[in-house]
Amino acid sequence: MTKKFLIPALFLLGGAHAAQDAARPEKSVEERLAELEKKTGGDALRVFWKDGVRFESADKRYKFKLGGRLHYDGQFFDADLDTKAAIETGATRIEDGTEFRRARIEMSGEVGDRTDWAIAVDFGGGNTNFRNMYAGLKDLPFGNVRAGQFKEPYGLEQLTSSNHLTFTERSLMNAFVPAFNAGVMVFDDYASERGTWAIGAFRSGPDGGEVSRGDGEWATTARVTGLPVMSEDGKDYVHVGLGLSRRSPTNDSQTISSRPEANLAPNYVTVTVPTETIDLVGLEAAWTSGSLTVSGEYTLAMLEGDAGTTSDPDYAGYYVQAAWLLTGESRGYRKAQGCFDGVKPADNAFGEKNGRGAWELAARMSSLDLVDDGTDGGELDDLTLGVNWYLNANTRLMVDYTMADLSPIGGGADGDTNILAFRWQFAF
Repeated sequence: MTKKFLIPALFLLGGAHAAQDAARPEKSVEERLAELEKKTGGDALRVFWKDGVRFESADKRYKFKLGGRLHYDGQFFDADLDTKAAIETGATRIEDGTEFRRARIEMSGEVGDRTDWAIAVDFGGGNTNFRNMYAGLKDLPFGNVRAGQFKEPYGLEQLTSSNHLTFTERSLMNAFVPAFNAGVMVFDDYASERGTWAIGAFRSGPDGGEVSRGDGEWATTARVTGLPVMSEDGKDYVHVGLGLSRRSPTNDSQTISSRPEANLAPNYVTVTVPTETIDLVGLEAAWTSGSLTVSGEYTLAMLEGDAGTTSDPDYAGYYVQAAWLLTGESRGYRKAQGCFDGVKPADNAFGEKNGRGAWELAARMSSLDLVDDGTDGGELDDLTLGVNWYLNANTRLMVDYTMADLSPIGGGADGDTNILAFRWQFAF
């Protein structure tokens, strides 16, 4: 073949090969990983993205995840004169503002066949606080064990990640609910992940990791959940749960307070009671049917006064909320933890398909009553309406409008506050 025919022939041959390659189905990630493991004798290290950067050995015995979250908030307040008269004293003011509600770096992983761990530090609000900071053993004959700092097993809303909350802030009932504390917990699921149980002993202390000292501060907390209904596709389910906690407050004194579901607001209700023990009883339920989710919780806090006091008040709080995903998605559920997962849009906004993302409408009623047995910390009721736009599984814009109704300490005229809040959220 002469040179003048050689070059066209090579082009034709290359085109034929390209056509054959184009006709072949593209290999999946799993197929490529299998080929890599075969070439490397099983020693390949996988690096991939799944809601965060993940590293994983070929035998899956060693895992590492790097993640984080950024929640940038703005809140605007319109309080009436009665509210300002009851709340604004000295340097305490109801003022508009913005903040980094959370700015968190998170790492977690598994070592060998049994050990898991997590390290998370939050810089939100200009402070440095520990969040998950633990090591544990899993798949033991009796379940799993964890030691360090992590959330106590109490409450559907509290155990749901802040990345997946329906509203910018948790409900008023959260004033009673324990969160991150240091301790040891035993936990597991049962009935093929149709339920969970957990029990632990905890000691309240500073979030910065300083040594916790003082009389009291001990707590025993337990939770059990069940899924009496769960469809095969996970889009229809019923969740029920019960939480219990017995707590010994520091120096036999307990303070309970709450803002009106806005972190930049001052406390609207507060009570301090001489207390030897506190018993918490919490009921929780949720129903998801396709794109609709309805959930609620109730917590009763029973305080027992120390010797010499005659006051043993019982305080209560609750919330009921509903959320509807207009674009047809369904809210996920984490079976192993017994709590909600996030929303993943069917079509990402500004993605390859230039989709619309996922849109959600939500409403919540919540209440906190700190008046009983001669103690008066006030009463607060909130009605919140929210709109969420999930651009993709990692990015969300939230807008909430809250109407807060305050019955101030000592009685007097009820006060009203209108609150407009937004959040720009990125988490991975």
